[in-house]
Amino acid sequence: MKYIIIKFFPSAKIDYWSHYFFNFLSSLIFIINIPYLDNLLFFRDKPVYTLLIPFTKESYEENKDLIFSRLSINDRIISVKKIEKKVILEKLSKKIEPELILEDFIPEAFEIVIKKNNYLDLNKENKNIKEIIKGAEIIAKTTMNKKTKLLSFFSLFISTIFFMTLLFILQINYIKKIKPFLIKSRIYGGRDKDIIFNVSSGYFLFQALGVLSSYFLIYILETEYKILNFSIMSNIGTIIIFALIQNIICTLILGYYLKSQLRKVL
Repeated sequence: MKYIIIKFFPSAKIDYWSHYFFNFLSSLIFIINIPYLDNLLFFRDKPVYTLLIPFTKESYEENKDLIFSRLSINDRIISVKKIEKKVILEKLSKKIEPELILEDFIPEAFEIVIKKNNYLDLNKENKNIKEIIKGAEIIAKTTMNKKTKLLSFFSLFISTIFFMTLLFILQINYIKKIKPFLIKSRIYGGRDKDIIFNVSSGYFLFQALGVLSSYFLIYILETEYKILNFSIMSNIGTIIIFALIQNIICTLILGYYLKSQLRKVL
């Protein structure tokens, strides 16, 4: 048992725990960056849907409720939020002279919130609601927020630089500390690929535990205590990408430094 521990865990305990906490904290930082990575990898021009309902003299409220009931059947729609008239007036006043705006002719407007990566069939929905109130319509406006993409890129860039810099410093320090172990392994006939695999396996264990425990912590805080809202399950694809990239980078760099150090041990 002692032989196995020395073979796979030749470093000091503090080094393994520091590797664990480094990956734990790095994962938390990457979780914060999930929305930004999502914007860059899966960004599409997402339309904003607005429901316009003109005022009618007969049974307006009842017919409006019928429209809402019809929309509630669509499982892509999360909610319908009313847009206050003053917000509409502010937007109109930027394009039209205020004295030309007739408030009585301004239709009620509602923002339709839909599920992520879902779209509405406007032809179908408009046909249904126009049967209830003539002139009612759902319009879609495509938005492309360049500032959001720039912010996403900048946040990911800074996080990556921080991650890589600290990773280089830590792993160089790890390898320097186990130089005597590498020398002894070479003296007793250990092959480079076996030494690299054994040492990397020990660090990989703590690395994987750090990554998994951070995601588990966020999941518990989000689902059980309702403290955070990172939508772990709905962003599972992005999370898998982050976890794979993080583990691959850590493992490859450690392997590279081990190989470089072994070349010096002749």
